[in-house]
Amino acid sequence: MKNKVDPSLLHIFNQLPGCWGCKDKDSVFVYANSEYGNIIGVDHHLDCIGRTDFDMPSPTVECAEAFREQDNLVLTSGKRMRVLDIHPYSDGSWRAHLFTKTPWKNDENDVVGTIFSGVELKDTAVLEVGHWICRAAGIDPKEQASFNLDLNHNAINLNTRESEVLFLLLYGKKPQYMAKVLGVSVKTVENYVIRLREKFNARSKNELIDIALDLGFGSHIPESMLKRQLSVILKE
Repeated sequence: MKNKVDPSLLHIFNQLPGCWGCKDKDSVFVYANSEYGNIIGVDHHLDCIGRTDFDMPSPTVECAEAFREQDNLVLTSGKRMRVLDIHPYSDGSWRAHLFTKTPWKNDENDVVGTIFSGVELKDTAVLEVGHWICRAAGIDPKEQASFNLDLNHNAINLNTRESEVLFLLLYGKKPQYMAKVLGVSVKTVENYVIRLREKFNARSKNELIDIALDLGFGSHIPESMLKRQLSVILKE
């Protein structure tokens, strides 16, 4: 295999929390740690080596093309990427992860692949989601202290579709993307945004985002989204 992980580093590598691994330029796995192997469903985490996302015994194969496109973006841009992933895994359970994908460089500083790392979004990990939503919405880091994790759903009641559109809007997704993910027309998405502005008494889309974040909606992943596969690139 062209690119290999230094065996002397694997002992350290495997002690890191969360899911970790790396792929070559063709998105072929060169390594994956035990936690990633467990959720993806292989008998042993080293069984990931030599496979692509298309070859994994997991429902995530439905998003394999999106994973490959993300890898290619990291390779061509030379920049790291944050991705929110929501999928069912080999054990049938749905999980949400925040993944970081980084260019993998050799000793000559040439990009030879990608390195990925992910943490499951539960407990205090939701704080990091809030941070990245604030970044996606263009909120100054100094103002993020006002980010409220206590949702006030009694003040503004949203139906399932409204919650989904707001969720994707807070992640900076465009109507065309939302329409594709939700299986509706772009016009329908735009109408939902108008309805959300009315419910939040917002004069613009940006004001809607600000108000929603202040009310704590940014820390909430709609339950319905945990039943639909999603892989969303987050803005830096």
